[in-house]
Amino acid sequence: MRSKIYRFFVPPHNIRGSSITIDDPRERHHIRDVLRLRVGDQLMCFDGLGSEYVGTITQSTSRRLIIRIDRRARKEISRLTIWLAQGLPKADRFDWVVQKATELGVARVSPLVTQHTVVRPNPEQGRAKQQRWQRIAREAAKQCGRTTIPVIDPPQSFQTAIRLLEALPLILMPTLLVTTIPLRELLTAHTALTQVAIVIGPEGDFSREEIAFAEAHGARPVSLGPLTLRAETAALATIVILSCALGRFS
Repeated sequence: MRSKIYRFFVPPHNIRGSSITIDDPRERHHIRDVLRLRVGDQLMCFDGLGSEYVGTITQSTSRRLIIRIDRRARKEISRLTIWLAQGLPKADRFDWVVQKATELGVARVSPLVTQHTVVRPNPEQGRAKQQRWQRIAREAAKQCGRTTIPVIDPPQSFQTAIRLLEALPLILMPTLLVTTIPLRELLTAHTALTQVAIVIGPEGDFSREEIAFAEAHGARPVSLGPLTLRAETAALATIVILSCALGRFS
């Protein structure tokens, strides 16, 4: 008897009534050929929207697996929604940002092209990167036990993202370039917030023009302390501080 129940993502449209169909070639290969799960074995599925299911394999073919749902549950989703807008760093470090942001519960990630961004993918490259980042987010959600999967946007301009974010009640912009308020101090006046955006620059921070543009659209420049952090470190530090201050980790 297997002591561990493995966990897999299944799109909501593949969950019907009391059964689940797994027809994604990667997941099917992993279940059948890598883990060698067979008819009668149990596994867990989640739909990316907040629900998860424990079920038993009733049919296993080269094209699909059929899972009988034995029980279902809906995990409580945090009241805090975090939207991370991050300047694209060099190399593949954004992969790591997506993975860790998913583990920390971020709801949406927007890769930004800013004045100091070195990586500037064209539209075709951007779509390919978006698909890879979405897969990374899905795998991270599967590994960490999340029942939701963050939305990963295609790369977009800094100005486009700021115009989208200004609808949120609070936009945090960690920076060393201008006079700021300590993040912890700012959050003491916003303990009841349920939606927050975090805007992080690439290597070299934002430009002064970008900061002025963001402030004109409601962003609040904040300080994470006197040390100069890598862009990806600043993103995760801000997420954790927010989560602690606003109740996600309580």
